[in-house]
Amino acid sequence: MNIVYRLLGLALIILVLFDVFKSVIVPRITSRLFRIAPFLLGHVLWPNYKRMALTRPFNRVSTEMLETFGPVSFVLLVLVWLVLMVSGYALILYSFRESVTPHIKNFGEALYFAGASVLTIGYGDVVASAPITRAVVLIGALCGLVFMALVISFLFTIQNWLQLREQTVNTLRSRAGTPPSGLVLLLRYKELELLTNLGPSFLHWEGWAASILESHRAYPLLVYFRSSNKDESWLSAMGAMLDAASILLTSVEDVAVGEADLFYWLSCTCIQSISDYFGATGTDGVHLTRKEYADGLSILADVGYKVRTDERAWIQFSARRSGYMGNLVGLANMFAIPVHTWIKGLPLLQVEPEGDQEIAQKSI
Repeated sequence: MNIVYRLLGLALIILVLFDVFKSVIVPRITSRLFRIAPFLLGHVLWPNYKRMALTRPFNRVSTEMLETFGPVSFVLLVLVWLVLMVSGYALILYSFRESVTPHIKNFGEALYFAGASVLTIGYGDVVASAPITRAVVLIGALCGLVFMALVISFLFTIQNWLQLREQTVNTLRSRAGTPPSGLVLLLRYKELELLTNLGPSFLHWEGWAASILESHRAYPLLVYFRSSNKDESWLSAMGAMLDAASILLTSVEDVAVGEADLFYWLSCTCIQSISDYFGATGTDGVHLTRKEYADGLSILADVGYKVRTDERAWIQFSARRSGYMGNLVGLANMFAIPVHTWIKGLPLLQVEPEGDQEIAQKSI
């Protein structure tokens, strides 16, 4: 029976260290097999938490509840890692209970000794008296020190990436409205005579999209952290900028912005990659009618843009928008976060007050 305890304990320790290594150290998207974090967050905590937050009794505080999930999930994940690792060492020490002074009588005492060792508390009331148990205690203390160092660095890494993401998102408030709209962005640039700055602006947003691609694939936990403004999100910001890029590339004749095309392809890759990782399924299509498209272009024409309203322009725009809208809506539905609007003030994503069903409403 002692062999079983040792093997089970070793398996728990390896599982935790493997997951910490993949979640914290490996700077790229990794497999979800034999992983604690993806299963705990994506299949256990988030679906049930979202369902509870979006039900009728919590309607008034649903936004606040959803905002707290990111920080709370980080704490819970660290606690789960720690509890499992301590439990693994407790199983091993329990199998060597005769080699400890005083002898361990039950698993609770083994858990206490393992916790004191892994957390490097070292009260001295329980002492390993044999070489094998001393080695287990020393390895446990080493793992505990490394674990705490990695967790602290993980926290600062998450905060740093989150700050970089939100700083850029916040710049859209004065440029594209709240929630952001690609049409409003183009209107503001025309109004302020800043059309020559569109190229550098898209280059800046291309760098931002690259940082999202890097950070949110390496640390998927970032997706659960929401923006401070309930009507904004990194997803809505990217969608608004993609709409603006698609309009410029297909439906505006007097403004040539090659940088918009660079931003478009990188951002589509970013959204596709994150959507594939989480298995977010969205409906394909442009999510816009021909009339809504024409109404948007007429607004641009009213402020001085030379626009194309022919059928070819609509086909090209539809192809561009179909490249990202399905994944945007899929991610928005999965994580209950806002998506951009076509015309400011009419949200693309609405949450039904009766329960946890989100519907992707066509933007107008």
